[in-house]
Amino acid sequence: MRLVMQLRKTAFLGILVALAVALNILESFFPSPLPWIRLGLANLLTLVAIISCGWREGFLVTVMRVIIASLLFGGFLSPSFLLSLGGGLAGTAVMALMAPGVWRLYSPLGMSVAGAFTHGLAQVIILRFVLVRTWEVLYLLPWVLLPAVLAGTATGLLANLLLVRRRSYFEMLGGKQA
Repeated sequence: MRLVMQLRKTAFLGILVALAVALNILESFFPSPLPWIRLGLANLLTLVAIISCGWREGFLVTVMRVIIASLLFGGFLSPSFLLSLGGGLAGTAVMALMAPGVWRLYSPLGMSVAGAFTHGLAQVIILRFVLVRTWEVLYLLPWVLLPAVLAGTATGLLANLLLVRRRSYFEMLGGKQA
């Protein structure tokens, strides 16, 4: 029975990673008003992984998504890879800290907004201390953080919808969540 549950969890995580990569690729086709502004739909699946499975699984989805997407786009170990991985890890860490069982500040919307804010902040910090090395880059903060909060809100609302549907699906089957 334990093996079956572990296989189900592994399959679920594989689906989350695949969907996260697919959303990441899909987002790249949409025009953006500024180069760094994206909706961050792939982070939706990291949030679902954290809430459904735990913080380790959330980090796994983030790391796998960033690595696979960067390999597909030919940007592995590039500056954009560094920014994506650093922002993703920072955002995932904040969402994991807010998850149920940690600080008990459970709210997919709140977790998503905090994660998106942290993601943007971490990217500007990486940009400042690793790539650009000038303080003028801090002028980007409002242009990064405001869209991040708006994107985090949209992603959090989608996560709420997805998690409610997932919960009712499992209740309909007479089982518990993975």
